[in-house]
Amino acid sequence: MKVIFHPGFHKTGTSTLQAALRENQNRLWPGIRIIQKEDMPGLTGAAKGYSVSLKPVELALVIYEATQVAERITPDTDTVIITSESLCGQIPGRDNVPDYGAAPRLLSTISAAFDAVHPNAEQSFFFSTRAPDAWLKSCHAQHLRASRMRMPADAYIETYASSAQLDGILKAIKSALPSRKVTAVPVEDTGTSRLGMLDHLLDLTTLQPDQRAMLSPAAWANRAPPPEQLDAFLRINLSDLSDHDARAARLKLNGEIG
Repeated sequence: MKVIFHPGFHKTGTSTLQAALRENQNRLWPGIRIIQKEDMPGLTGAAKGYSVSLKPVELALVIYEATQVAERITPDTDTVIITSESLCGQIPGRDNVPDYGAAPRLLSTISAAFDAVHPNAEQSFFFSTRAPDAWLKSCHAQHLRASRMRMPADAYIETYASSAQLDGILKAIKSALPSRKVTAVPVEDTGTSRLGMLDHLLDLTTLQPDQRAMLSPAAWANRAPPPEQLDAFLRINLSDLSDHDARAARLKLNGEIG
């Protein structure tokens, strides 16, 4: 059995890749089983919790939840793709999380939990990445839309510049997973591929060319709004509105954007 983890990073085309997997899951089944974040809320919640607190008790919960997910997979499964950027923890800038420093420990812990249940499985880790400046701008836009981020873009970029060094995080992750194959593909390199990032992920599987040809690409998901709408989110977050009312205003604006 192959177990392929796609644990992020945030804002690197992950939503588009997950949408493509969701759209094609019936065509991929039964050779490839897809497990998305909505299929493992306990594990994604525990991983985010550990990245915030860094407490051993939270890591113990990660072990428990990862074991629960692993035990749902039957040994006769050929390939499993497990995808959620939350497996690397909380997005930097949320809940005072400065960077992906928790990711190496999280992923080595999840890997070990799966290995305990499926010791003969071949594990690999696939990451999507993005150039630092574009990544920071996209993260800031996401924060404006989803939380009460009060920093303008320039202040956010300066404050969280170190979190954008994804190559450094990948190096630490590889060191934490010495016996696992770790692959990374920049989102900038996927534009000429018919299925985008999904093509690169499927290169890790045994899916045949005729089967791949039947798959459908997904439209780019979760794009950042234009500058004037980002300014509107920032004004909401800086306003005198209560947190409840500010959230409602963001939800309304998000609905108008689509």
